[in-house]
Amino acid sequence: MYREYYIGFKTLVRKEVRRFMNVWLQTILPPAVTTTLYFIIFGQLIGAKIGSINNINYIDYIAPVLIMMSVITNAYANVSSSFFMSKMFKNIEELLVSPLPN
Repeated sequence: MYREYYIGFKTLVRKEVRRFMNVWLQTILPPAVTTTLYFIIFGQLIGAKIGSINNINYIDYIAPVLIMMSVITNAYANVSSSFFMSKMFKNIEELLVSPLPN
């Protein structure tokens, strides 16, 4: 029973990794540029005017926020683009009828 689930899971992961490897530059480069621009604008330009608050530098406060914003946004974009491309190319039906649990 679980062997079929494992085979289906392994096949789905392989398909998604291949898709990601085909578009890795489009997936990694734009978020890196956007996050770098946010660091320059919010970290250097605005952070220099704000200074430190309660002995915490502004850049130390804003850096994890910018990184997580980029990670969460691109994780959602990657999954939704995969889903809509599957729907557009009509292979979503194959995924829906496969013997995979929810």
